Amino acid sequence: MDVKCSQCGEEYQLKPDENPSNFQCKCGGELIIKPDEATNIPKPSKHTPNNQETKTPEPSKSIFDDWKKQYMIVIAVVFLVFIIIAVDSAVFFGDLVVTNVTTPSTAVNGQEIIIPNTIKNNGILPTDDCNVTFQFTPEKNPENVIFLGKIRLSELFSGDNITQNTTFTVPANITPGKYYIRVIVDSNKEIYEANENNNEIYSSTQVNII
Repeated sequence: MDVKCSQCGEEYQLKPDENPSNFQCKCGGELIIKPDEATNIPKPSKHTPNNQETKTPEPSKSIFDDWKKQYMIVIAVVFLVFIIIAVDSAVFFGDLVVTNVTTPSTAVNGQEIIIPNTIKNNGILPTDDCNVTFQFTPEKNPENVIFLGKIRLSELFSGDNITQNTTFTVPANITPGKYYIRVIVDSNKEIYEANENNNEIYSSTQVNII
């Protein structure tokens, strides 16, 4: 039997043999029979025991309520899957690394220096063109670096590497001494990579500039 509260309109489901007058809404309102159930309700009993407890029936659950819960669960699952894919998809991008840089033993101010180097794509997808910057530095850190030059690297497919002899002119005003060569691939951050923290390398030995 379907009934509702005369005050707040909350609907309840009673058993066929239960009388609305024996119950009340959780708001304290009186329960009345819904119009389509009016003909099926038994008449109130004239004798109600004084010690009979007033019961508050449980609200009936509609199909719409269940549908809303299922809909929210589906939305939450789809959102979670999207987040997981977005995070894990980074591994599918390219990943440029400088695997080797070799320095000559000596170089002269104002003259050319040849620097053999190897760059590889460790990622899954190919990479676009990008800049590769070469610097002199007295220590293996990015402080007190001296710009030597840059080249344009063409796209590399997954697993491909390029070994090249890069030629620059040593700055004429550089202070003579020993310097490491620092190489930074994708130095202008043009490419989205699977790993952005492995784009630079220092030479293992120093070049003596005279």
